[in-house]
Amino acid sequence: MTLESLAAASGLTKSFVSKVEREKAVPSISTAMKLAESFGITVSQLVGEDHASDAICVVRKNERHAFMRPGTAAGYNYELVAGSKRFRRMEPYIMRPPLKFQDDRLFEHVGEEFMFVLSGRIEVTLPGRQIVLGRGDALYFDSHLPHRSRSLGHKNAEVLVVIIGPGRRTHEADSL
Repeated sequence: MTLESLAAASGLTKSFVSKVEREKAVPSISTAMKLAESFGITVSQLVGEDHASDAICVVRKNERHAFMRPGTAAGYNYELVAGSKRFRRMEPYIMRPPLKFQDDRLFEHVGEEFMFVLSGRIEVTLPGRQIVLGRGDALYFDSHLPHRSRSLGHKNAEVLVVIIGPGRRTHEADSL
């Protein structure tokens, strides 16, 4: 696939796609989802996760792969928690939102998003609302709504995030 065709399919600029390809830019989750969807693969496949067994996926804590690291433009830290599951409908991550918003940017992508706070507290900004969640609290929303989150306090919170996008098909659906 050419840079031009990938840019057109994903709705991104050719310049940005080139920077991602050359590892000069790190895409946000929503951008990574657009790129993966353009290829017809998952975000985990996009970042090179191995696809050993597809029926069962066990990922030990020390085996999780970082998707974005602290210090990137958006400041978020994500770890993949189901990378080797090839035919899946969900994209589960452990997210550590930054302590401060890096800029005024809000994120949006197709699908639905579920957040469950594992530790700490977070603030989630959605249109017309700011929601504070603590350990054990959950939030489910349509992810086409512009949104962002940040950790509250002095330490980054840990949040289980599960995203499901449209057009995700199970292995069984592919064989029909």
